[in-house]
Amino acid sequence: MDRPVLNTHQRKLTSATISSRIRRTSVYETYERAKNRGARLQRKKWVQVTFEYGTYTFILAFVYFVLIGVPLWKGSVYWLWWVVANKFVFAGGFGITLGIALFYAFAPLLVLFEEGPRAQSLSGIESKVDPKVGDTALMIPCYKSAGLIAATLEAALKIFPPSHIFVIANGNSPTPLDDTEEVCRPYGVNHVWSPIGSKLVAQFVGCFATKDFKYVLLIDDDCALPSNFPIVTDRLVGKVQCIGYTIKSVGPNSSKGNLCQQAQDLEYKLSGLQRDFAGRVGSATFPHGAISLWDRQTLMKTFYEHPGFSVSEDWFFGHVARKLGCRIKMCSSVFVETETPTAVLFSRGGSRGGFGEMTIFKQRFMRWNFFFVNGLWYNLSYIFCSWKLGWYEIGAKVFVFQEVYETILYLLTPFILPISFYVRPSFCGILLASTILMYLINTIIFNEVHLRQKNERLGWVLVYIYYLPYKIILTFINVASCYWSLWQYARYFARRHPKVTEDEKAVEIVVRLEESKAAAASGLGRRLTVKAISSQDISN
Repeated sequence: MDRPVLNTHQRKLTSATISSRIRRTSVYETYERAKNRGARLQRKKWVQVTFEYGTYTFILAFVYFVLIGVPLWKGSVYWLWWVVANKFVFAGGFGITLGIALFYAFAPLLVLFEEGPRAQSLSGIESKVDPKVGDTALMIPCYKSAGLIAATLEAALKIFPPSHIFVIANGNSPTPLDDTEEVCRPYGVNHVWSPIGSKLVAQFVGCFATKDFKYVLLIDDDCALPSNFPIVTDRLVGKVQCIGYTIKSVGPNSSKGNLCQQAQDLEYKLSGLQRDFAGRVGSATFPHGAISLWDRQTLMKTFYEHPGFSVSEDWFFGHVARKLGCRIKMCSSVFVETETPTAVLFSRGGSRGGFGEMTIFKQRFMRWNFFFVNGLWYNLSYIFCSWKLGWYEIGAKVFVFQEVYETILYLLTPFILPISFYVRPSFCGILLASTILMYLINTIIFNEVHLRQKNERLGWVLVYIYYLPYKIILTFINVASCYWSLWQYARYFARRHPKVTEDEKAVEIVVRLEESKAAAASGLGRRLTVKAISSQDISN
């Protein structure tokens, strides 16, 4: 049925009515609070400079007065050496460290991956759509994804109808930065442009764009959903409000890739099993950032507690969700593909991973590990102050403590490792070799039992030769990144970072989105902020 043609006076009345209705909604109230809160959060330039260089001064003073000390005193590094050299705590300390490592390495091997679902029929769109998709939207936040999004959409359309798919493109520009919308157009999916360059803000906007759905599946722009992908919304019951999925690393065109990409594949799958085990006994610390299934209302609540950091936003989603009393479990029946960097330290080109990084070093040193040290505060506050998961809280805290433990080890490594080798080189060498052997045995069992079960077993060259040196290099990258981030925190935290719900510009996008939807329902058409690209648009 054709929509009635409105004259200018009717349009003005309708527009005024829409604006009046929007002003009475909770999102508009959030917008008004964000305008006031945002102004109070801003620091003047001189305060930012003072904070930044004051932090640098404090760090340098700490290194000299506390760690070095000479000639004022002998310094804590000297006394650490004295304790190791003169007290009989060395062997016991290593025994505790090795024991904790044994538990975290081998306990997850007690569970197996789930059996994979049967492949769905490929005859016709309707036969391919899982009945559970009716209440589920697929959200794909992306940035300059014109070259990637087509393959992602083609895979997604085997699971979701076009009306359920929302591509949330973003960038610091009032207009789109590339042709992502034009690439999306033939597929008939929804396209939203968010003029703030932030994945977190794009997800926030997407939560409102998908508000007609009960559940939302978040995926990255390079995630290819398998044709038998299970939409396990039936598992979102009780305290379980988020499901993560196991992922795998691939090279170009879904190939195995080179040894570096295969090492990441082994690493991702082992991490998936560990998260699966944690979810069964308590809660996974957070789902993989590449893909997760949420109850949309729960995801919306996390934005009101999320600190608003644009880095490690997936980690903070998990942290906030657990604080709100939400368990995070894993679905391990399929591995979702994601393309990864081709080299550890130096790249000659090729495929890219994540934000376009060509090397693992750039990916993890510059981004993934940025909040390792800062996360100590959040993890410790969670361990001591959050008790909303009942008995599952014990299991959740065991694996949150793993992050605390590993970060402390990274921070102590530059001191403990050299001192240990200097004082007792043979004993330290034996224990280090034992630790490496332990992880080799762990990797072999995982490959020969768990991955063989899924027909994902990797070759002997990777497992026996390449993987352990790869992990050792990554350990040193993690150590270095902790100290690099401590230095970088001075500049990062010189500016205050509001929550998304306190960010005036972010909430304004949602207000405009709500106005656009209301206008479309009233026959006024859509504004440029949100563009739903339907099959009818193609023929016009």
